[in-house]
Amino acid sequence: MRRSLTYFWRINLAVVLAAAVATAVLTGALLVGDSVRGSLRDLTLDRLGEIDHALITQKYFRENLARGLAQTGDFKEHFDLVAPAVMSNGTAIHDKSGSRASNINLLGMDERFTRFYESSPGDSVQLNTLLQKPSGQIFPSIVINQSLKNELDAQVGDQILLSFAKPSDIARASLLGSKETEDVVETSRCVLSKIIPDEGIGRFGLRPHQTLPLNAYVSLPVLQNALERNGEVNAIVVSEKSDAELENTSAFLQDHLARVLKFEDLGLTLEQYQNTFSLATEASILSPQMVKHAKSVADTLNLQVLPIYTYLANTMEANGRLLPYSTVTAIETPVEPTFGNLTLINGQPAPELSVNEILLNEWAAEDLQVSAGDTITMSYFVVGPNDDLFTQRSTFRIKGVVKLTGLAADRNLTPDFPGIATADDMSGWDPPFPIDLSLIRPKDEAYWDKYRGTPKAFVSLETGKKLWSSRFGHTTSLRFGSSSELEVSAARDRFKKTFLENLDPEQVGFVFQPVKEQGLRASTGATDFSGLFVGFSLFLIVAAALLVGLIFRLGVEQRASEIGTLLSVGYPVSKVRKQFLAEGGLLAILGGLLGTGGAIFYAWVMMVGLRTWWQAAVGSPFLFLHVTPLSLILGYVISLAVIVVSIWLGFRKLSKIPPPALLAGVTSMFKQTRAGRTAKLIAMATLLLAVVMTGSTFFMKTMETASPTELFFGVGTLLLISGLTFFYIWLRTAHKSVLQKSGMAKSLRMAVRNTPRNPGRSMLSAALVGCACFVIVAVGANRREFGREVLKKDSGAGGYTLIAESDIPIHYDLNSEDARFELGFSDEDAQILEQSQIMAFRLLPGEDASCLNLYRVQKPRIIGVPQEQIRRGGFEFTKVAKSETNHDANPWSLLNQDLGPNIIPAFGDANSVQWILHSGLGQDIVIADESGEKVKLRFVGLIAKSIFQSEVLISEENFLKHWPSRTGYSYFLIETPRDRIQETAQILESTLSDYGFDAT
Repeated sequence: MRRSLTYFWRINLAVVLAAAVATAVLTGALLVGDSVRGSLRDLTLDRLGEIDHALITQKYFRENLARGLAQTGDFKEHFDLVAPAVMSNGTAIHDKSGSRASNINLLGMDERFTRFYESSPGDSVQLNTLLQKPSGQIFPSIVINQSLKNELDAQVGDQILLSFAKPSDIARASLLGSKETEDVVETSRCVLSKIIPDEGIGRFGLRPHQTLPLNAYVSLPVLQNALERNGEVNAIVVSEKSDAELENTSAFLQDHLARVLKFEDLGLTLEQYQNTFSLATEASILSPQMVKHAKSVADTLNLQVLPIYTYLANTMEANGRLLPYSTVTAIETPVEPTFGNLTLINGQPAPELSVNEILLNEWAAEDLQVSAGDTITMSYFVVGPNDDLFTQRSTFRIKGVVKLTGLAADRNLTPDFPGIATADDMSGWDPPFPIDLSLIRPKDEAYWDKYRGTPKAFVSLETGKKLWSSRFGHTTSLRFGSSSELEVSAARDRFKKTFLENLDPEQVGFVFQPVKEQGLRASTGATDFSGLFVGFSLFLIVAAALLVGLIFRLGVEQRASEIGTLLSVGYPVSKVRKQFLAEGGLLAILGGLLGTGGAIFYAWVMMVGLRTWWQAAVGSPFLFLHVTPLSLILGYVISLAVIVVSIWLGFRKLSKIPPPALLAGVTSMFKQTRAGRTAKLIAMATLLLAVVMTGSTFFMKTMETASPTELFFGVGTLLLISGLTFFYIWLRTAHKSVLQKSGMAKSLRMAVRNTPRNPGRSMLSAALVGCACFVIVAVGANRREFGREVLKKDSGAGGYTLIAESDIPIHYDLNSEDARFELGFSDEDAQILEQSQIMAFRLLPGEDASCLNLYRVQKPRIIGVPQEQIRRGGFEFTKVAKSETNHDANPWSLLNQDLGPNIIPAFGDANSVQWILHSGLGQDIVIADESGEKVKLRFVGLIAKSIFQSEVLISEENFLKHWPSRTGYSYFLIETPRDRIQETAQILESTLSDYGFDAT
């Protein structure tokens, strides 16, 4: 064997090199996948440092909750570090240049947080010192990472203006919530003290994404003071010990969290009033989850419960008289004696009220000069679907007049309305909703001085829910009374203890997330880069394998006489075959070993390309080579098997030639045969099917069976198969003819006649060229230029010309003239905006579900689609679900379907749903809503090549049902004249810069 290998070294060297190429490409493709996964894993570990779990809530809670957690039970046995922090999003503006960066991560922290990055590179340990304000410096210090520095072009010593959301206990979309910019947006001026590299704490972020975050760091007390939340935070991070042996760490943390939660953390108060105690909230309205839990505890302790819902009426009118601004309490009557007396002026207890009946206290009845049996008309504000206020009116029949004693004189029935409760007189009211102070009379001031917010009227609880209920709830407080001899204070303490012991923190938004585990799980990637690059390189791999077989076959053909001699002297074919396969196998082994080294180089080159030339496609310059033994071995073994099979096939045909022919140097037995019926049937059937499918494209809108892309590849594949089959038939049936002509025609006929002499080689060559051409044409044909079709309503942009997002939700309708005035648009700018139509969407922050996020998406961003967009329609759909109940031709109406409890109809971009979310039409993805309950997002429509590649779309109604505290609008689609696009974007970004408004 050694002499044969060395004697035919030239041809053997070619076989080795071809084998090396095949191995390098296949193994290199596997290494690319390993490198992407390894790089994403490294990025995850780098950005999180020692952080293993994180608690982030929309509500601020006690900073000392972190300390209490660290001191509970056996917590220290399993965890090393605990740190509170304030995390927010916002906008940074360079004071001098005016350059702006939106969607920055603002982190308020102290030395407890920097300990999580002590082992990381950079200035993590000294960061807390750098945040301290030097003597003589007016404004607080700020540290930013290199990425934010590049956006702002800032230097140490420069001043930076920060804008970020100001938290509010009261929902801004409620009657009592303020929507004014000065109440929604907080600004703070800081001095840049340090720029840290984009690594370690400089890369900190809890959401998995390979792009660099824009991070700004300020001292925790400074940010708390700016937010007017001294001693409060909205996040806790935890580091788990390396030797911790917990089966369910998340459950352990949730259990210990439940032990240290207090009423203050939940924004609850529990006050005693005479023989009862009352559960109320800083949010003014108790959430349905809180009410349900409190009633359950009351049942356990055998306590009586009185739900109370107090609202503000703008006016009450009767007999031509008007009573302004009165609180009205919805309550169940008759009231149990435990809660105090609600007595009519005739001494009888207040009767049960129907939906259209009302009780007035004696002061209001006297003022309106009414009595039992009369009617009054009440006007009040109601929050509309777009969070705007409008006035409604209801008429009631007076059931009776109550004395201003007992429960009727209890001013604690009314919660502390902002801008009202602390006012010394009614003329000093400054509520977040409009009021007409000219309506207030001296007698109204006298009532306020004596009774404050004591209700002037009572309606049934059912009436209160019907008129004033919102998605935030319909209970302002719960009164509890004991039916036993137990002291009220003791009953209150038992209630408080039982309430906290039985509370599931997840139901109120307190959930520790295993962020490191989630990040490492997501680092496996949304796309299998190993399979992707194997697919990209498939033609090269196949071509290299065929080349190995062809070159080896050529080498064997050079030794045809040697084979013929061996067979003639009695050597069996099997022994000769083993000899040559042994030689080929050895060459394959050598080529594979050489190719393994080449695979590492190939993968390195690919990673360099991904982080430089093709960085726009992956969005990260931090992808580096990672070599794993498994991929090297797997790639080598697969390549070796493919090459050996190719060599075996190359020798197999030659071994069928008779020895006399081999001795004569014949290496090919050319024989024409008739093509089989099967080949003809395949050729005709695939051609006919392609024609039928092509004709069906004219009926796509009614068929709704496949997308144009699927039809393109389906028809193209069928035509390719048909063409290759016809070529195979020709190869088998070609006839010899005498070459009588001369010149070019004769040369061409000679080439044509030689083609069937080696049908196998000709067929393989044609197949490779045909497949390669098909792929190239397919890529070119499916390339989309959005600039040419963006104005079309059925395009991927739906006819919209601008997409915008705001870091801080906006609670105004940007199409409204009044709203534009409130937001500070000039008259000239407002006139320009009148030419545009702005569609506002609600947005639940989450992970980017587009192909620009290499991580596996677990919690995608969710958009709440308003009814205006559903009625407008637009965009191109690849597939929509069939509905037996919905017959609207507009696919968007499918979002309004009722699919059952906790099943939400959803839309998504077709490519993102298939390749990133790994789902499809009619399939579900499961996420947790605001209360911790699992809900299914079921795809009922897939949008083609759309601008919604990063999000999942659901109706606004379902959005508000499952995420009620997400108020305002943060995502906007803008339809504007083509010649006004840039001007409109500039006006919106400039005026709404405090909101972090960014339009593209």
